[in-house]
Amino acid sequence: MKIQFVNHSSFIIEYNGISIISDPWLEGKVFNNGWDLISKTKFAYEDFKSINYIWFSHEHPDHFYPPNLKKIPIEYRKNITVLFQNTIDGRVSNYCKKAGFKEVVELHKNQYYRLGDGFEVICEYFGEGDSWIAYKTGDITILNTNDCGIRNINQVNYIKNKFSSIDILLTQFSYAYWVGNRDEVSYRKKIADEKLMWMKFQCDNFNPKVTIPIASFIYFCHEENYYLNDSVNTAEKTFNFLKNNTKTSPVILYNGDEYTYPEDWDSETSINLYNDDFRKIDLNKEILQKNNPVTLKEITNEVKIFIDELIKTNNFFVKSILRDVKIYLSDYNKTFIFSLKKYFVESEIKYNDCDVSISSESFLFCLKYAYGTDTTQINGRMQKPENGNYTKFYNIFRINQQKSRGQKMTLIYLMNVVLTKLLVKLKLKHV
Repeated sequence: MKIQFVNHSSFIIEYNGISIISDPWLEGKVFNNGWDLISKTKFAYEDFKSINYIWFSHEHPDHFYPPNLKKIPIEYRKNITVLFQNTIDGRVSNYCKKAGFKEVVELHKNQYYRLGDGFEVICEYFGEGDSWIAYKTGDITILNTNDCGIRNINQVNYIKNKFSSIDILLTQFSYAYWVGNRDEVSYRKKIADEKLMWMKFQCDNFNPKVTIPIASFIYFCHEENYYLNDSVNTAEKTFNFLKNNTKTSPVILYNGDEYTYPEDWDSETSINLYNDDFRKIDLNKEILQKNNPVTLKEITNEVKIFIDELIKTNNFFVKSILRDVKIYLSDYNKTFIFSLKKYFVESEIKYNDCDVSISSESFLFCLKYAYGTDTTQINGRMQKPENGNYTKFYNIFRINQQKSRGQKMTLIYLMNVVLTKLLVKLKLKHV
């Protein structure tokens, strides 16, 4: 079995003449110009000629990125079958059907799908839209947990009990979201170390013979979030941690590398290439994305559309949990109250007492798109003032985000959310 690393979360597994590629984000900035790839992708759109299957782990653009998919020549798309978890909304599946792929297969819980002679996969939903996949041949099992934050034994055992053994584990290795304000370096280091401990937890319990770190080969590429790069886990740090703290054999793959299990692999060359790429980025900060302020009139108009729709389409119970939000527009140096009653009005409230500090460009993005707040949390283009309550900001956008995934905001749903938060706080439930 051969594994060719493409970039970030994307790799190709080839077995018995069948090739399947995962999450092909090849180029371009994602999450509202908040992320970019550390290293340039060598795999080209012409190379899709040899691909039989594409699997998407979830809908985030560093995994499922339509601008890249549109560049796959249509004659190649006609020969590629798309695999995706079964979802309520069906957005990804419907998009791929319209995009001209040969077939779209929705993968269901506890069901294997045959790719070819002696080659099959099983994929299941994990939470918040994520999914994991396992590739099985006669004698090898590869588990890709990707962005699934597996960190309790029940989650491990559920997956582990499906297989006699796991030979190769592929998993995320660094943080990839807002991790503290600019001055909270120690907090970022703590979260980065926790990510490594989650990797160790997976390695100790899945017992893979080989572990390949993936899904964190990005950098925060905007002037508002570049500071977040100061504590990320590098390929070198991750390799050394796994080597010194687990029984697994770590393998670092650079773009275009081909690894054949169970052969030995020298990761030093790949590590040096990633280190060089990061140095080039740090020495060339003029490439960072810049903020593009929008007018207050445009924001005010969009706020009215957003609030009117929120009031019109939600019940009393949903609306009763929403509170006024104090927003500091960083590019205007002004505070505004954002609420169901006041819409959007200027205030004299000081920065430290605001619930969120955000640029007008990012705030408009949150208003216009159901996934806007999710995107902003991931790209880290915001700050959380000391005395504010970010949850107020998050809650007012959470409603549309959940609806877009097919989740109805019923009273029962809201009660379950409150109960889950309480159980987590009491340490009676893991998330």
